[in-house]
Amino acid sequence: MNRKYQLPNSWEDKIETIKIKGAKPFDKIQNSKQEAYESWADHAGYNNASRYKKKQARSDNVIRVLSFPEVSPSGKQEMIKEFDFSHNLVTDNGEIYYAKLGAGEAAATNEDFGGTGAGTGFFDMGTVGYAENETDVYTQYSAGASSISGSIVTFTGGYPKTNDTGDADNTGDAVDAVSYAINYSAASWSDTTVEQGCIHDNASPIGATKLLAVFSFTLFAKTASDTLKVFVNHAFENQ
Repeated sequence: MNRKYQLPNSWEDKIETIKIKGAKPFDKIQNSKQEAYESWADHAGYNNASRYKKKQARSDNVIRVLSFPEVSPSGKQEMIKEFDFSHNLVTDNGEIYYAKLGAGEAAATNEDFGGTGAGTGFFDMGTVGYAENETDVYTQYSAGASSISGSIVTFTGGYPKTNDTGDADNTGDAVDAVSYAINYSAASWSDTTVEQGCIHDNASPIGATKLLAVFSFTLFAKTASDTLKVFVNHAFENQ
């Protein structure tokens, strides 16, 4: 999983002045990320997220976009976007859900992840990655990853959807993919060890709550100044 950075347009004419090492405003961009950052910064098209598609494998269907404030070379505080790509595991219950949708059958009330219009799906972010399995329900997720308070939130309005052309940050969208999304505000929650996530259908999940999918990230922090988007894209390939 490789992190990439996207700069505001206003930085373009001053990009050559940007330095990573020893520059206090950039202490959030660690030196280990310097090469990826400078590779991005040295090219035109800073607001063109589609550039990332060349770096993103089709299997990397989970996109994490963390936006955080930094001081620009001109002294103005603006938001930088940090992209990270991962993939998910659709559980057995998720596969049953999709099979029922395909057959025109009603999903059970405890396994309706929002695709029928009757159910409601939720993103749930957690700490500490764990070994995921297709048979997982919330018991396994909550035992392996501690759910972050305030992170259990319904999908962004209009999701799930196919052909998600409305948000350029979703570099995994496709006409043959269904996209799920969440957009956390800066004030929604914060945590220093975000590493796991899942989609389920319960605002107050219990052990038996079924999961549509579970996914992990490279460990990152979301502060009270950061916003966070997560996209999960499901496509059926050559079945």
